[in-house]
Amino acid sequence: MLAALLALLLPPASAFSLQPVASFFYDESGNVVRQERDTNGDGKMDRVTYYNPTGQIERVQQDINFDGRPDMFLYYENGRVARQEVSSRNDGKIDLWEYFDGQGRLIKKAQDLNGSGRPHMWVYFENGQPVRSEEDPDASGKPRRIVHYQNGKVSRIDEDGNADGKFESVSYFENGQLVRKEVDRKQRGQPDLWGYYRDGQLLKQEEDLRGNGKVSRILYFEGEQVIRREEDTSGSGRMDLVEFFSGGRLTKRLKDTKRNGKWDIVYFFKNNEIAREERDTDGDGYFDLRIYYEGGQVVRQEADTNQDRRIDVWVHFHNGQRVEQLEDQALKGTITARYLFKNGELVAQEKVADAPPPEPALRFGSIDDELRNMQGL
Repeated sequence: MLAALLALLLPPASAFSLQPVASFFYDESGNVVRQERDTNGDGKMDRVTYYNPTGQIERVQQDINFDGRPDMFLYYENGRVARQEVSSRNDGKIDLWEYFDGQGRLIKKAQDLNGSGRPHMWVYFENGQPVRSEEDPDASGKPRRIVHYQNGKVSRIDEDGNADGKFESVSYFENGQLVRKEVDRKQRGQPDLWGYYRDGQLLKQEEDLRGNGKVSRILYFEGEQVIRREEDTSGSGRMDLVEFFSGGRLTKRLKDTKRNGKWDIVYFFKNNEIAREERDTDGDGYFDLRIYYEGGQVVRQEADTNQDRRIDVWVHFHNGQRVEQLEDQALKGTITARYLFKNGELVAQEKVADAPPPEPALRFGSIDDELRNMQGL
């Protein structure tokens, strides 16, 4: 049973009122059991401290926004704060919990993120620094996002985007900066997408398109745009297609059509439409067939039939059909024969007395040279 109020603490004599700033309550043995305090001098007690029979603080509750309702609670063990609870939304519901060890160091913090009255985010501390945080937005007991820390900085983030209890996305950090991200997009228990970052920017992305654990597509980025794409279209374990982009538009495509590890066709694009292609038809490492396009249709072909890197056959097309073929049968750099076609059928042929080529004779180059040119070497 509490005794009557035995002591009052009064404000300075210069104050306009004689309202007490603190009141103490005692038990029958003369031990303080409760203290009430007015911390802002408005005449209302806004902080209450409870003591156990040994005189140690047991609990403190305080109205920190002075609205007449307590919104911070401190719980003590052996004279030290063991837990703090706070209602930060002024709705009377606790939404922040903090736990301390015997030395008063913060070891765990929980937060209610949506006003449900249940914690949805937990942060764990060691030596005053966070080591792990867990987010459970549905309060299901299974965290959807776990953040790991090292020396106070984020080192890894595990995410369960579909709430199935499995983390399908893992991000790795160095010095607090994202450097790699792995994603299991098909929920197979292993990553099939890898992203590599520098200064927060995606540099390279690798994909496993077949679910066999092998990289079958690689994208390279500059800023937010793809500048190069490599793909293993056959599943052989070797990249057989490479594409280059500029300003978000496809400019070149290199293919290994025979899937033997040798590039044999390069395509050139303008405004995302094919403009030209060059082929190595005999596998000697040099192009020997050149095809020009307009509006997606073949308009001209040039060929080297004797591996001297010079053009000796010119073919012209109209509406996608061959209409004329010119040949340098003497291999002297001049036209010596002409063939005419209609509906794909040969209709006429004639000898020509060393006529000049219809277009400038651009020599064929090597595939290695084209590769070096593509890569800016």
